[in-house]
Amino acid sequence: MISGFVKNNAFIRGTAALAVLFCFALSASGCGSKGHEFTDEGYTRIDAHKYEEALVSFAAAREAGEDERLITRGEGIIYLTLGEYEQAEECLTASMDAGIGLPERLDFDTSYYLAECFTRQERYEAAAEVYDAILALHPKDMDACYLRGVAELAAGRSDDAWADFNRVMAVDPSDHDRLLNIYEALYNAGMESEGMALLQRAISDTGASMTNYDKGRISYYLGNNAEAQSYLEQARSERDTDKLPVVIMLGRTAQKQGDYNYAVSVYKTFLGEDADHPEIWNQLGLCLIRMGDYDSAIAAFESGRALPDGESDRALMRNEVTAYEYSGQFQQARVLMEKYMKAFPDDKGASREYIFLSTR
Repeated sequence: MISGFVKNNAFIRGTAALAVLFCFALSASGCGSKGHEFTDEGYTRIDAHKYEEALVSFAAAREAGEDERLITRGEGIIYLTLGEYEQAEECLTASMDAGIGLPERLDFDTSYYLAECFTRQERYEAAAEVYDAILALHPKDMDACYLRGVAELAAGRSDDAWADFNRVMAVDPSDHDRLLNIYEALYNAGMESEGMALLQRAISDTGASMTNYDKGRISYYLGNNAEAQSYLEQARSERDTDKLPVVIMLGRTAQKQGDYNYAVSVYKTFLGEDADHPEIWNQLGLCLIRMGDYDSAIAAFESGRALPDGESDRALMRNEVTAYEYSGQFQQARVLMEKYMKAFPDDKGASREYIFLSTR
């Protein structure tokens, strides 16, 4: 059942999977201050994907009389990650109900998790209600407006979704990240032609003021691969351009055309100047798999996993398992898959893959 807070539009509490916020939890909650030692430990363990240990920390925090609101919130995040959605909803709602009655920063953060919980259960109307309540108090929260549009689209309310998407794009027409997010939402909803029309209109109307990077990535999604590569090469040579996203898109453009040698050259050139980017190591490894160079792919994934960036661990580990499988190293694949399943228990397909590996 949805909290009465949500139904009455007084406020809602929960947080969305902009999977950004495991660490944000620490600053938003006030963790780190005296009296939150076990709670701090729990959130740190969440960030390290040590969910069982995190639950132990939160149990210790409860025993020590620490803030119940922060404890149940952390437990809700864990259950959401583990795919135990009823427990996640219960904990997140309890965390909100333990508040002081006035919405705080932590409440808004938790609201996004609750909406994500509903979305993962395909309860899109419930997710939209959460975003309704956020926007009732923060009408300029364009993240909530965009995510409500995504939920409305999934619920079959395309007119409402378009109203939210148009509102978001009107606030900042130059936000091409958001534009591409909307395209992806439309694509996922089976409305690719509408999404393509949106991108075509954007590049036609504002192309002259776009950066080469934006022209390149929009051209990529429009299927104009040669144009995309040309724009992205220009962007890569610009002095003040952030090279990381440019290199990722340039490599993807080459991969899309089957030119893996060129993609590998792009990635290796970048890594030769700055090797501290696990996402580039991951893309390099994927190219090497396609080229049949499995040992080099494994080395690339391991280089990426050696870097202190937990956000990329999931993709790197999963792809490294694949590289071991393709190379016939099934024992190594099985051992790594065991570690992967422990770190990312919400991946239901991993258990089936592990059963396969166990028979090899």
